[in-house]
Amino acid sequence: MIARPWTDDLPKCRNTCVASYFSPLDGTNSANDDYLCFYCQTEDNACLYGVFEPHNGLEAARFIMQRMAAELLFPPPSINNTDEEVRERLRNAFISVEKAYIENYDGMIAERTSLQYRLQLLNTHTAQMNPNCDNILQRLKEIDQHLSGGATVVIALVHNNKLYVANVGETRALLCRTDDNAVLRVVQLTVDHSLNNEDELLRLSQLGLDVNKLRNAQYLGNQTGTRCLGNHLVKGLYKAFPSISAASSEPVVAAPEIHGPIALDESCRFLVLVSAGVYKRIQEVKGSSEQTNKQLSQIIVESFRKQSDFKRVSQIALDEIEQEFLTYCVRNSLTPKPNTHVTLLIRNFNFLPPIPQNDSSAIQKQNAVRFNPIVQSKSNTLINEIDSDVYSSGNDLENESNIDTNRSIESSSDIYPSRPYDKDRRIKGYVDFSCYYENVAKARKNRTLPSFIK
Repeated sequence: MIARPWTDDLPKCRNTCVASYFSPLDGTNSANDDYLCFYCQTEDNACLYGVFEPHNGLEAARFIMQRMAAELLFPPPSINNTDEEVRERLRNAFISVEKAYIENYDGMIAERTSLQYRLQLLNTHTAQMNPNCDNILQRLKEIDQHLSGGATVVIALVHNNKLYVANVGETRALLCRTDDNAVLRVVQLTVDHSLNNEDELLRLSQLGLDVNKLRNAQYLGNQTGTRCLGNHLVKGLYKAFPSISAASSEPVVAAPEIHGPIALDESCRFLVLVSAGVYKRIQEVKGSSEQTNKQLSQIIVESFRKQSDFKRVSQIALDEIEQEFLTYCVRNSLTPKPNTHVTLLIRNFNFLPPIPQNDSSAIQKQNAVRFNPIVQSKSNTLINEIDSDVYSSGNDLENESNIDTNRSIESSSDIYPSRPYDKDRRIKGYVDFSCYYENVAKARKNRTLPSFIK
């Protein structure tokens, strides 16, 4: 049995529920030995959340998870930290964890170099295969297995009533909030670092790689993502992979995308941190990736409605996704990919009445909460730009250098969690015609106004 990580003993955020495990092929959940997330609260009421999706085993992912928690919690963020200081703290945490990972495997990296040198000498001095070569090759295989371990990561920090998000890889953070008409919208706060991301392809092309070949292969060395923590094989040892050996520098990087601060006001309902293994199951079943965030949010909202115990909402939602995926595989005679790790973390802001972090008696009240939203049908709209009114944090997210402005933000189901439905309610105007009227007035004054404009 794997030793329990120390992050399990951190003070838990009571407004969070989570489910995390390796997805079984028989539809039954595995034990919690493979928990790869944390959700904790500091003494200053800051909250830190992390979801880690492993690559090639749990060992490296567990190391990365525990080291990330240590970097961000010791010491915890101060209430006096500026927004830029918090962002820099997140950025430095990723850099420090990557450095610690390499230092942790220094011995193996040195041993690998020594074994390769010995293997080269044996092959040079003997025409026939030396028995020692088999042992060396076996050991090299074991070392490469360890060095290929890593994780994609998404971190969310709630600090001074603001939300900050950082990620590498395809693990996502989604913020569900209501607009002026009390319609629940879902906004993806993270960028998918994959070979479907045009910005990442541009970065790889600048390193001298043929992005068309990479796009067709959908693999970068031994992984599909373009950024991660760990996996030294596609970083320091990337020359061993023919498809990326021509790169002028390491093609897979650990630099995070950082978003925020985002002001947390009454419109913010809940935050979702989700591993790629979860939403890619939805994509496969639905046959499309455009509305995945919306579909996931709808499943979560329905789980809120069904389940009176908030702590089980993540598990209920994950069970539904898993069951639908397994049914799809059986119906289409498909074999699910083994050892897929799935994590779904939900942080409630005010979709349900929030639990005071220091009030232990509130748990009983929470268990009695039920939610019955009014749902209306509406066309599925894909929004391709960020509405600056949504991000009222003082710094418009559209202007942040770390934001991928090409990413899509999906609208979700029309769910009214607090206001009664009013069919005669007017929608607030969102088009400003003042510039048009000013130009008409100028043209009329200069007597250059076209005759068809009155």
